[in-house]
Amino acid sequence: MRIIDAHVHVLDNFLPMAPFADTGRRDRLLWLMDECGVEKAVMLPVVAAFSPQNNQECADWARQHPDRLATMTDVPLDQADAAAQIRRAREQYGAVAISCYPATPSLAWMLAAPAEAVWQAFVETKLVCNLQVTPPNYPHLIALARRYPQVCFVLNHFGLVCRMAPDDPSWAGLVEAGNLPNVFVKASAFYSVAATAWDMACPVALGVFRRVLGGLGAARLLWGSDWPPASRGLTYRQNLEVVRSVAGLEAAELEAIAGGNAARVYGV
Repeated sequence: MRIIDAHVHVLDNFLPMAPFADTGRRDRLLWLMDECGVEKAVMLPVVAAFSPQNNQECADWARQHPDRLATMTDVPLDQADAAAQIRRAREQYGAVAISCYPATPSLAWMLAAPAEAVWQAFVETKLVCNLQVTPPNYPHLIALARRYPQVCFVLNHFGLVCRMAPDDPSWAGLVEAGNLPNVFVKASAFYSVAATAWDMACPVALGVFRRVLGGLGAARLLWGSDWPPASRGLTYRQNLEVVRSVAGLEAAELEAIAGGNAARVYGV
């Protein structure tokens, strides 16, 4: 069974992790992957004032360790040259996907005419669109997925379901994604949906996991650790064992979620 971590951040100086800002070094990640039997990890660059070159750094590390690391490229999709950046990403950075953490509360602009060039770039390059999406923006995401069925959309961290009303049977509209074969959700950052971030058996987090699994099916979930931020609550092994040992998955479900889906979606 292949185990692929679909969500890690790798950088030598991860300021938000201070006073352990070097936690995200690639040598640490590779050691942890070896220890836990993780074959490959997909890096999401953190392009910020403290790490302005992380797109290039992740590209370099993926080229140095092609059998262990793959990379996305961070592109703010609302920038005027976003389509051009997407078209360059595979050749320039060896990207398997584009990662975007939108800066605006509403993603309605993604459906507006000026954004059409962005989605055409995704269609042409066949790169995955990896998004941080909040529940109020599920309708926009669903509309995009229907409009561009050739584009594969992956949502980080359970689609941030922790921010929606717990009694909403439609998950603020995300349940519609069950009918869309090009929408996937990462079972990542369990700590973000847990009542106790340090408890890998937390019934709240496992309840969210089972709810998303029941709504979308095992073929639509990808395991990711969200290392190193997740290490504030759980070890790397515990982040894996939540899915591998604690969640009670059938063998076929585990094979898909732990790595099979990531291999298929990202082509790694």
